[in-house]
Amino acid sequence: MEAGLGGLQLGPLVLAWPRLFALLAAAAVLAVAGWLAVRRDRALAGWGWAAVLAGGLTGRLAYVALHWPAFAAEPWSIPAFWQGGLQPWGAAAGAAAFGLWRFRRSPRRRFLAQLPVAAGLGLWLLLSSGHAWLAGPAQVRLPAGPWPALAGEARLAPPGRPAVVNLWASWCPPCRREMPRLAQAAEAHPGVSFAYVNQGEERAAVAAFADRFGLRRGRVFLDPGRRLAERFGTVGLPATLFFDRSGRLLAAHVGEISRAALGDRVDSLTRR
Repeated sequence: MEAGLGGLQLGPLVLAWPRLFALLAAAAVLAVAGWLAVRRDRALAGWGWAAVLAGGLTGRLAYVALHWPAFAAEPWSIPAFWQGGLQPWGAAAGAAAFGLWRFRRSPRRRFLAQLPVAAGLGLWLLLSSGHAWLAGPAQVRLPAGPWPALAGEARLAPPGRPAVVNLWASWCPPCRREMPRLAQAAEAHPGVSFAYVNQGEERAAVAAFADRFGLRRGRVFLDPGRRLAERFGTVGLPATLFFDRSGRLLAAHVGEISRAALGDRVDSLTRR
């Protein structure tokens, strides 16, 4: 097991922190609902699973609604929850509303049904805010000097410009799936510098990948020793890192990034 900047690695499995927090919140819902069913009211048996399913569905739909332009461009990605994208307040509201309807004939059960939902939401918010507080003081920065690229050497980002750095490999299916989104975002945001840093492959494989996806060779970088992954403390591929104008790391996304999540992060960079 290895904890990194963007998530937790368990053997070949990499769990991004937001997804891990969501799973722990769901476990809290199941645990509290199970305890209530045994200790307070057998009619609540099975309520934990119903609450998790209702919350997961409504949380996802709320996220899709808030990011509809991105999902309208890729409607097939709506059920791709593994890319991330769950609105916690939407999830809690959906589960709570379903509990009010399911136990509508019993005020006592309606009240008890809300306790697992509150426990799950509370744990989710506690973990998310605690992680943000712990990660906030870290001063992780972009390398200042030039870096080897397919076209000579270049800086990962010009001074005074926000940057998106993507760590990838050609053998990685999620890397291939997300690359068109990154290339489109780079075209749509000329004020943000995009750097595509290959991890551990030969120049020929990197060049073939860059040509396949129409990437500018001057923005495709080589990292045969995977020094950047070590420097940033990332686990797994792909990893997408977001830096402000001073080169300070603001956020990291491990795993395939959705169009909606990418748009959110890049927009936040342009507003700083």
